[in-house]
Amino acid sequence: MNGKCRLCLEDRELRNSHILPEFMYQNLYNVDIRRFHSFEINLDNLKEAKKRIQQKGVREYLLCQKCETLLSKYENYAAETLYGKNLRNQTYIVEAQQTPDEKYFVYNYAGFDYKVFKIFLFSILWRLIISESFKTPKISDNIVETLRVSILSENPLSPSDLGCLIQVIKYKKGQLAKGFILSPYTTGSKNEILNIFVDGFIYSFYLEKDNPKEESFFLQEDGKIKIFGRILFEDKQLFEKLSTAFDFFSKK
Repeated sequence: MNGKCRLCLEDRELRNSHILPEFMYQNLYNVDIRRFHSFEINLDNLKEAKKRIQQKGVREYLLCQKCETLLSKYENYAAETLYGKNLRNQTYIVEAQQTPDEKYFVYNYAGFDYKVFKIFLFSILWRLIISESFKTPKISDNIVETLRVSILSENPLSPSDLGCLIQVIKYKKGQLAKGFILSPYTTGSKNEILNIFVDGFIYSFYLEKDNPKEESFFLQEDGKIKIFGRILFEDKQLFEKLSTAFDFFSKK
């Protein structure tokens, strides 16, 4: 298929590109038939709710081969570091903490390549925004262009620019809340945080600066990052979305 590459803006043959990298689906697939469930929920209008059974990771014709290759470099790094796919993980936990009731915990990681991992996070955010398959809330055109230029020029910007808080969500201690994807949704007083829930992880992208409390969790230039975790039932908003989803679809 020929068309304009959404990253380099050149007219070229387009590849059927993943919106989320395939490795992020690794624990979602049914082992026998390689299917997974995704939920698209609007709590204000449940008539628009959708459940999809997907057989492969979501794809669209977005990128030329050159840009696909560019992003694959960052995806491979993230697969090895955050997900430990190829057992060549260069990151390590400096300290792990949890509250006495074991409902909240923080992992202090080090060893990340700031540029590579930050651009990977940019690529996730950018593809979610421009994708037609994921019904992402409307995001400023200026942010979309900032992301595109930063990815193409391989410029990770500063830690506070479009920082990402990575969270681990568990049903209970030792049990990750995995097995499905929840469509992107916004939080914050001005809907300035874009979240995507994928297989037990939430990626929360801060679209505006001046978040001093959260910035300490963002990836830092020295390669350190704090990954925050909590038990699902302590996150009332997320629990409401998921419980509403399961209750709604169980009646269909």
